[in-house]
This record gives sequence, structure tokens and C-alpha cells, in this order.
Amino acid sequence: MKSIAFYGKGGIGKSTTISNVIAALSLKGKKILQIGCDPKHDSTRLLLGGFTQTTVLEQLNRTGTVSLDTVMLTGYNQVKCIEAGGPEPGVGCAGRGIIQTLQLLKDQGLDTNQFDYVFFDVLGDVVCGGFAVPMRDGYADEIYIVSSGEIASIYAANNIAKGLQRFTSTHGKLGGIIGNQRGTNNELQVLEEFAKKIGTQLIAAIPRSELIPQAELNSKTIMEFAPNTELAHIYSEIANHIEQHSNPVIPTPLSDTELEAFIYEFCYNTKPQTTPPQLPKTPQNNNPPKQTTNQIPTNSKNIIPNKPNIQTPTPKERIPIYGCSLTGAYNIINQIQDATALMDSPQGCAYISYCIHQKAPPDLYPLDLPNLLCTNMQETDVIFGGTKNIEDTLIYIKTKFPTQPIFLITSCTAGLIGDDINSLISKLNTDNQKILHIPSDGVMGGDFYSGMLTACQLIAEQFIDKTINPTNDTINLISEQNLATTANPNFQTIQHILTALGIKINCRYIRQTTIDQIKNFKKAKINLPVANGPTTDALCAFLDKNFGTQTLQTPVPIGFEQTAEFTRIIAQQFGKEALAEKLITETQTNYKKEIEQLKPHFTGKKALINSNGANIEWLHSTLTALEVEVKHINAFNIFAPEERALPKPEANYTTDYIEEAISLNHPDFVLSARPLITTVPCVSFPVLPPYGFNIGLDYAKALCLKLKIPFIEGWRYDDE
Repeated sequence: MKSIAFYGKGGIGKSTTISNVIAALSLKGKKILQIGCDPKHDSTRLLLGGFTQTTVLEQLNRTGTVSLDTVMLTGYNQVKCIEAGGPEPGVGCAGRGIIQTLQLLKDQGLDTNQFDYVFFDVLGDVVCGGFAVPMRDGYADEIYIVSSGEIASIYAANNIAKGLQRFTSTHGKLGGIIGNQRGTNNELQVLEEFAKKIGTQLIAAIPRSELIPQAELNSKTIMEFAPNTELAHIYSEIANHIEQHSNPVIPTPLSDTELEAFIYEFCYNTKPQTTPPQLPKTPQNNNPPKQTTNQIPTNSKNIIPNKPNIQTPTPKERIPIYGCSLTGAYNIINQIQDATALMDSPQGCAYISYCIHQKAPPDLYPLDLPNLLCTNMQETDVIFGGTKNIEDTLIYIKTKFPTQPIFLITSCTAGLIGDDINSLISKLNTDNQKILHIPSDGVMGGDFYSGMLTACQLIAEQFIDKTINPTNDTINLISEQNLATTANPNFQTIQHILTALGIKINCRYIRQTTIDQIKNFKKAKINLPVANGPTTDALCAFLDKNFGTQTLQTPVPIGFEQTAEFTRIIAQQFGKEALAEKLITETQTNYKKEIEQLKPHFTGKKALINSNGANIEWLHSTLTALEVEVKHINAFNIFAPEERALPKPEANYTTDYIEEAISLNHPDFVLSARPLITTVPCVSFPVLPPYGFNIGLDYAKALCLKLKIPFIEGWRYDDE
């Protein structure tokens, strides 16, 4: 398979040229795919007989998914056609759309190897990183520039050559110049000389002809509309050149001064002026204006209106968002004690991420902060590309922290620009200091948990040593909740249980760890998830599949029964059943003793539980042990409906509903995950309680004290 991209100034005739060349190749029996990379989405029109097809981005915007059956149509002589499309004029970033399209086609399993040729028809000049994507390694093997002899077209062709030179590192890609003549003076010589100047050749010169608009009016290529004409022969010759040509070059574009001299010599047949032309003198006005200050008249209209306060609507069918992928990725990298994180983002993104991770009390967060630096992206980086800024910052970090690996995390702004970060990292990477790109891309990369998962997977692939063999009685902890205030107490509880069983913790993946500990991840064969949920499940499945580890499925150890089951499952895996039963028996003796002491305060009472759908088994079992009758459990959904970003209380969470449940069941008290104002005592319980055997017991002790407080304050009766 050979991939070809056609570039050129907007309106120069790229789409017409590429469609005819493709038609000529198809007549040779070649299997061809054409991908139109222009928001106008008219690249494949002639091959489809004038039919305007659904674009990739149009379907993505409308349905949220992309299907190859919908976006890939069959045109003239079995040529397959795809249009990338783009945003509406004046909004969005069409360049980012090209990046997204190529990635989506890859994700949908588009097999380009089934074709002899894949052609990219790319919008005009190299205006942004997105439209430069086909130039990069892994997309187009050869680039052809379509140009006329007009000055604007030559300028555009030279700029394309500059972009191509930037993205060509090891081998040439420029196949040549295709002249699409407009009938200007000395046009053929201009095209030939320009091709020589930039180190390539003029492979064809298409004459101006009325046949071309006639064929377009009939929605056909010249190869179909007028196959026996000189024009058809020229397009066939271009197809022959592409088929036989195998020596593309790295272009040598002209500098601005050289290009200006070339234009004057070959287009104007003269030399550039060495002095600027003199402007005609303005007649002197002897009557100066009355108003000499820069004051704006009070009756003048403000030409810069105030911006309205616009609220961005929440898209439908979206799960609750707890933060962007950028912050989620930093949540993981921040826990590697001998690493440095670099955010390619505006300063505000890094500041917010830093503040989020600083909210934990210092004694629960012993890492030396900050291990976070920022490229401090400016508007100029967005307009002109931020590669130089990233490179300068990486070089500074390499000088400042020469032994620490660097994790480069990208924001959504960085994702829009389309900087070739991977090539930059390849340039700066050394064996002594690794640089790893975490392509979180802010909100475009998903939510907080997507960023966490992406970071964990990439770090594993980069650093875990697959050659290490497991040792006995060791275990890895997976998915500790880094931002939870209970994270360290939970770890201490699990560590206490494992120590009692004679099991060592090998690696905490990833919390308060080091690169060496991550490298030695495979010293433990068993992975123990510390939290549950889809992100943890996905991470464990990834580790098991790629590194041959085994995930041990256990309940979250909250409350006596669940912690006892948690302990027994681990012990059984390591042959430590006797030690487990000893620990459980010792703990159970004290647990039952304290439960008996609390029973007089609870036995015979009735309770109503108002839950948010979280784990309340520990709470229910504790109340049962205290001989409290749980009359009713009211659970409301903590997940957002598809049209909201934040959870909306369900109907059964209203005050009237709660009061109705109270009047029907006559509880002595209500336990609620959310604050409630009720006609009986109401006490909250933790949604994310600490781990351990005694969490239910500790909560019962606190509850006993709270229920002793008079429900109706005495001061309310002071006047009676």
C-alpha cells in the first residue's frame, strides 16, 4: 500500500486534479481509497457523480459514533471515498477535525492495507498542525503540491515545502510539483524554475481548458467525461509517474528574501526595489481639527460590545464528569516520588490541578511538592504551535532534574494545536532519562478517571520489567484512592492485615511509590484492588493481560463481615488460612464484647436508612448486631441522568417522601447519607467509610453519643 497526499493553495484545483489521477489509476485495476481533508467536503464529489456524502465529523457530531459503512462510499470504478468534514465556518478548529478523523478511522478498524493506494486531499496552505498531519510519519509516503504560476500559489507551495521539511526527518516525501495552469505570463518556466529551486521536479503541466468545468458541471472526471482527450492523457501520465516514482526528496524551501527575489525575476521579469517607494505627499491642512485629544465623543457607538454571559449547554448521554483527563493523569503521576510532571497547558490548568492535590492534610500527603511544572501556554503557542516552548521547558527540566523521568501531560488546548510531541520526545529522549507523553488532552481525552487509566497503562508499558519472576508472599496494591482523606488510614489497615498474614507489599500502583518499585511490579504475582469500580476493573484486566499477573477479587473491607471475608480470601490464595482465622477470632472477641456493651442503648429501636446507593452492608450488619430493626431503606441514584452533568435527586428523595416513610414506619432515628431535616433525630453516615473490622463499631459508639443529645433544644422552651 502506498499513501499519497495532495497539497496546494485553496481553489487551485487540488480536488479536480486528485480525482482525475485517482480515476486514471483505477482504470489500471488499482484499489484506491480517497480521504478528503477539507471542511468543504467536496473532494470526492466527481468520483461520486455529484453526490455529497456524510462526513466523518458530521456523523460523529450527530450520533456520537462513526461507522465505516456510513462514511465510506463506493464511487467511480470502485474507488472508496471518505470525507473528513469539519465544523461550521467561523467556529471550532478544522485542523483538529483532521486529527480526530484519522484517529477515528483507525479506531474503527479501517484496514488501509487492502488498498493499493490511499490518497489524502488536504486543504490549502499548511495553516495549522491538524492539516499537517498527513505530512507526518505514518500517514503519507509521498506529497505532491498542486500549483499554478500565480504569485499567491507559489507562496503557498513554498510554505507547504517548509512544513514538509519540518516533518521529514529521515527520508524524503516530496514527489514533485503538479502544475495546474491559469494562463499567466511565463507560467511553465515559473513552475519549472520553482520546482528546481526547492529541490524537486515539475512532473506535469495541466493546461487551462474548458473541458474541466464542463466535466465538473456533469459531476464527472475528465477520465469519464472525455477519456480520449489530451487532458485525459496528461492525468494518466501523472498516474504513471506516481505508480513508478520511488525517490521522493526532502524539499529545500526558499527563505522569504529568496522567494521575493524569485517572484520578481520570473513572475515580474524585473529585480526587487532596494528602497521603498515614496508615497505621494498629503496636502498640508492649515486648519487643524478642533478636537486634539483622543477622547471618544459621548454620543459615539461602542464598536466593541460587551460579551454576553453565555452558559455552555451540557451534551446529552454523558456520564457525570468529576474532572478532566489532565487532572486525572496528574493524580497518578504526582504519586511517583522520583518523577517530574510537565503540563503542556495554560498556567491555570496546572494551578487548579496543583490546588486539588494540595487539599489533603499535610500529614496525609508526605510528598515534596511541587513536582509539577507548566509550559505556561500562551496565545502565540495556540496560533503558531507550541513545539519550541515545550522543547525549551523540557531542556530546562532535564538540566534541573537530570536523573528523574519526565511525564509530559497535554491539556485540551495542546490537543487542539496538533504539535508533533512524539517526534520532539524522540529527539530529547535518552537512556538515562526517559520522557513519556501522557496524551490526556484535557476534556477531549475524557473525564478524571480516563486520565487516571491512561496514565497507569502508559506507565506500566514504559517501566514494568516483564523479565522479573514473582517471589513468594508478596502482593501489589491497585487503585488506592489518592484524593480521599481516608487513603492513608485505609492503607494502614490493609498493611496491618497483610502483615498479620505474613504477606509483604511489593508495589502500590500508583500511590507514594518510585520508578524502581514500578519496574519491580512483577515481583508480586497477585494484584489486590483496594477500591472497586469500572476504572479499577479496566486497569486490573490490562495488567493481567499484558504482564501475566492475577487479580484477586475481594469485597471492599468495610465492617466486620466484609473485612473478615476479605482476609480469608487473601489468606486462601497464599495458604495462610490458620493465620487469618487467628486474626479474625482475636478481633471478633473484642468486637462482640463492645457490641454487647452498646446493645442496651439500641435494642428494640427502629431505624430508617436514607442511602445514596453506596455500600451500606457494614451499616446494616452493625444495626442488626445491635438488635435495631431497620424498617425501611430509601436509596436514591448518585449517577447523573444522560442529559445532566451533575446528579439530580430522584422523586423519592423529596422531603415529603421521607416524612411519609417516617409516618408509616415510626422510626426512632434516621441515618442518612445526605443532610435531612426530619421530625425525628437524623444522623449522617459516611459515604466512603474507612476500611477495617471496627468501622461499624466505631460508628455505633459515635451514634450512641449523638442520640443522647436532646432532639429539640431546651432554649426553645425558655419563654414557657
